[in-house]
Amino acid sequence: MEKKDCTAVHALHQLATQTPQFSGPKSRATHWKQTVLYLEDVLTICEGEALVGSMTVSQNKKNPRDVDIMIKYSLNGRRCLVSRTQYFRMR
Repeated sequence: MEKKDCTAVHALHQLATQTPQFSGPKSRATHWKQTVLYLEDVLTICEGEALVGSMTVSQNKKNPRDVDIMIKYSLNGRRCLVSRTQYFRMR
């Protein structure tokens, strides 16, 4: 049985645009923001199991340049049982 540990979620946020943007390390700078969201739990996910979750991204009410992020995730696995909501702010 193969298992993987998950400790972070990569988030990418782009403002609405009609022109595709690329944000690779060799691409020109864009208005995209990227971050890594570190989870409070270390999740051990075994083959055939699924991490289920959702992410909400919204403009901060006090500072329109900030972005508020909420992630909800759950795993009901053989080696890990977790259900959590975490909040982040991207500046």
